[in-house]
Amino acid sequence: MDGWGSLTMLIKRQEASKNRKAALRYELQKKKENYFNNNTYELEFPKISNSEMKVLKQEIRKKYRNNKIKTIILNILILAFVLFLFYYIFNNKK
Repeated sequence: MDGWGSLTMLIKRQEASKNRKAALRYELQKKKENYFNNNTYELEFPKISNSEMKVLKQEIRKKYRNNKIKTIILNILILAFVLFLFYYIFNNKK
């Protein structure tokens, strides 16, 4: 056998593909590490006391609750409109 059969070529292609993926994975990992290591600026967050944090959390929860209620009402209105549309279409089909 000459060693260049279809099975041998398949194995060689798979090995080449595996090597390319490993090299790409290594390069991406290096870029990621360099990005994190070369990051010279630090994010500075303001210092908040526990009472201020509780107030802030309550405000965020209130906004979230209001947004959730608005979303539920909108979904109910859309559902009612679609049901009314189907009712109108199927009852006026005569």
